[in-house]
Amino acid sequence: MFISNIGNLDSIALIEDNSSVLTYFDLDQQVRDFSNFFDYKKHLVFIIGENDVETIVCYLSAVESGMVPILLVTKINQNQLNNLINIYKPKYIFQKIDSNPYGEFNLTSKYERYSLFQRDKHENIRLHPELALLLTTSGSTGSPKLVRLTKKNLISNAKSISKYLDINSDDRAITSLPYNYSYGLSVINTHLSSGGSLVLTNASMMEGNFWRLVKKYSVTSFAGVPYNYEMILRLGVDKLEISSINKMTQAGGRLDFNKIEKINNFLKSKNIKFYIMYGQTEATARMSYLPPKDIERKPDSIGLAIPNGKLWIEDSKGHIIEQSESVGELIYSGENVSMGYARSIIDLELGDKNDGILKTGDLARFDSEGYFFIEGSNNRFVKLFGNRISLDSLEKIVSNKGFESVATGDDKKIVIHIINHPNLSQDSLRSEISEVIGINHVAIKINVISEFPRLDNGKIDYKLLNKSK
Repeated sequence: MFISNIGNLDSIALIEDNSSVLTYFDLDQQVRDFSNFFDYKKHLVFIIGENDVETIVCYLSAVESGMVPILLVTKINQNQLNNLINIYKPKYIFQKIDSNPYGEFNLTSKYERYSLFQRDKHENIRLHPELALLLTTSGSTGSPKLVRLTKKNLISNAKSISKYLDINSDDRAITSLPYNYSYGLSVINTHLSSGGSLVLTNASMMEGNFWRLVKKYSVTSFAGVPYNYEMILRLGVDKLEISSINKMTQAGGRLDFNKIEKINNFLKSKNIKFYIMYGQTEATARMSYLPPKDIERKPDSIGLAIPNGKLWIEDSKGHIIEQSESVGELIYSGENVSMGYARSIIDLELGDKNDGILKTGDLARFDSEGYFFIEGSNNRFVKLFGNRISLDSLEKIVSNKGFESVATGDDKKIVIHIINHPNLSQDSLRSEISEVIGINHVAIKINVISEFPRLDNGKIDYKLLNKSK
């Protein structure tokens, strides 16, 4: 799938931060050997791993063997994990532990630092023939809601991304994102399918070791969500040792325009291409990208549809909107659109519910040149005193005043969670927001915090944020 048809099997595929190296020949052999641990029927495999060789080998082997892996992180709460095991009843669990904590499972194999456990009495679970991978929806590693993906989804999206990013055998990425996050997984898939290489690390970019690895192994590309780039700006982008990097990508949410400008100006001075992208797990990973040449003139755009994909907008009645600058729901079609969701074990036998078309839930418009712009989300609205208010628009208002914020709310109040700033006057800001949106200031609360709580993938943890009110 991803490591076949590579011309030079002696070229480097994986580098771990302990300096161990795997060529494509080594990786191919390990994937084949690992496949012997599985039987010849289609089963669920829980991979509880991280950015390391063992996890990558297990993932590739499971997909190639016709198993259906569910990708989870080692940090997952044990109660959440137990809940998922009870709901989906996997036959195999692959995890970095020595002892067997699962009563109905037996330790069957050891692979380096990991153990493979197999269920004693396995139920006959029906899995759709095309089902190849299950990913958790954004940030919900303990939720039973999973995205059902096929091999076709994975291969199609990897090819499209590799094409517009021009990924080839000379490219070397570093794992700056969790492997089970669709964006992080796409970095792995694209580089291994293009004959490039990966530096595997679980170090945060706030750690000096991360940047030492970038320099030591001449990393050429870097992927990050808005939070990652905010951290880079705090560290001082001009202080980073990134002479080997030739491209950087950003997805996973909206990055503030001012920060885009700062990042882009610096990268441009270093001849580093900067790509802003848009995607969802439901579309495997990516749906659109903004070419580097367009960032200065359209920094707030998500750009154009990826190769072999199509974007358009529809009104509330499902009619296609052909007039530019009109707002409607963003719709995408392509071979990378998933089969749909699974919320229980019986959903795993379902066929394709999407038919290659994804209603994103995001509100968007396009300009006269066909570039798309996200205006908000259908789910990011509250209704106060009969008025429908966009929480995304609120965040823009606060951002334009020079403050970092996240807006939440319900039908009783709006809460603006804002990073503490010396120029912040809560009363003044509350009054200004009240005037702009036409809502009495008593329904607006300002919650000053030192930093936003984050999920493993760098996105805002809204559940934890709401507890801080």
